[in-house]
Amino acid sequence: MTRAAFVLVVDDEPDIRELLAQTLRLAGFDVSCAATGIEAMQRLGGRAPDLVVLDVLLPDLDGFEIARMMRRAGHGMPVLFLTAPGAAGRCTGPAGEADACVAKPFRLEEVVLRIRALLRRTRDTAAAPSRPDGPPLRPEGPPAETPARTPVRRPAADLHWVPW
Repeated sequence: MTRAAFVLVVDDEPDIRELLAQTLRLAGFDVSCAATGIEAMQRLGGRAPDLVVLDVLLPDLDGFEIARMMRRAGHGMPVLFLTAPGAAGRCTGPAGEADACVAKPFRLEEVVLRIRALLRRTRDTAAAPSRPDGPPLRPEGPPAETPARTPVRRPAADLHWVPW
């Protein structure tokens, strides 16, 4: 039996924090919440989360600084930033600290899908064999016994169009 992924939600707005926590619990995640950056760093001292959902604008520390502190402390879990509209470009990229960003207001389904994708990517990377001097090795090209693909052709008379 596999354990549920543990997600830490950090947001200073109680309604958003609770909505995310309830949604993630319903989606099968184990969830803990924090309202400030300091509280989030204290939570990292206990059970390490598999992923952190982190608001950029918090009352004590900004999300970027929290992510940098987490990385310096050796926490390598993925970070999903919740940002203001138009600020998502600041989160990812060479100077960004996040693995992904979602702009507020967001759809709950999008947050759940992003979390699942990040966890899948993290687990795939952890499971891949690695070289002692570099990144994980990935097999290149198709598997050796891939069957040839042949296009399927049907006569036009067999196609039935459904109007919208």
